[in-house]
Amino acid sequence: MQHAESEPSSAELLIPDALSDTDLADSFRTQSFHLMQAHPIAAAHLVLAAASIAPTCDAEQDVADQFSYAIVDFAQQLGVLHRRAVNRRAQDAKSVANGH
Repeated sequence: MQHAESEPSSAELLIPDALSDTDLADSFRTQSFHLMQAHPIAAAHLVLAAASIAPTCDAEQDVADQFSYAIVDFAQQLGVLHRRAVNRRAQDAKSVANGH
């Protein structure tokens, strides 16, 4: 019962100690470096996220701009899935709180 209440939010998992945009982007870049060999697609998404959040140069900003247009549909569908998961967790927590 306590488990659902004590789980950190996704934002807390991604942004420990409320990192600045630059620090968050740098963290994504570091994670992508370590992921590249085993999970290149995940690494590419982290690099794109970093470039979108806090680009380090004009070329990185150009890449972020170009690819952001290409993945808009994917991002929208991911948002739908995320909202469904959030709603499902809220319903589960409500059921547990009500003793179901």
